[in-house]
Amino acid sequence: MALRLLTGNSRTLLYQSCRAYAAGSDFLKEVNLRNKSGEVFASAFEGKAVLLYFSAGWCGQCRLFTPKLKKWFEEAGKPNGVELIWISRDRSAEDLAAYHKKALPEISYIPFGDPSVRKFLQKYQIKTIPSLFLVNNEGEIVDRNVKTRIETEGKENPKKLAKDLRDAA
Repeated sequence: MALRLLTGNSRTLLYQSCRAYAAGSDFLKEVNLRNKSGEVFASAFEGKAVLLYFSAGWCGQCRLFTPKLKKWFEEAGKPNGVELIWISRDRSAEDLAAYHKKALPEISYIPFGDPSVRKFLQKYQIKTIPSLFLVNNEGEIVDRNVKTRIETEGKENPKKLAKDLRDAA
């Protein structure tokens, strides 16, 4: 087996591709993400802890938990390197838009009807909502108990929880 050292542009390209993979947005690169301002690119999540939030405006338990999540995210999560992606289970694009505007913080989401919604539901075996968990660079679940942790640790020491999630990702 021969070993060839890379120089110049080849080394730069290899370094950039390795860095992009390690940064943690590969599993999102084919996902159509939006926020209130428009399209969001996977690169926005590089170097961040990523939480996936499955919920809907019609869900009573979601309406109870979402304000707690919003408060924690705005005060401690976002400022400390945590990003939140919402996967809506709402029944129409209008319902999704209304709940996003009314209840959720400024976060990214997958648009209503996008095939990625079904893929995420299957991949993460979502049976009930609300569901909230931390994923690693490859999109694998690292922590399934983030909802409970926000309701407990998030009240006691919100910034520490954000740091712990970021470190775990």
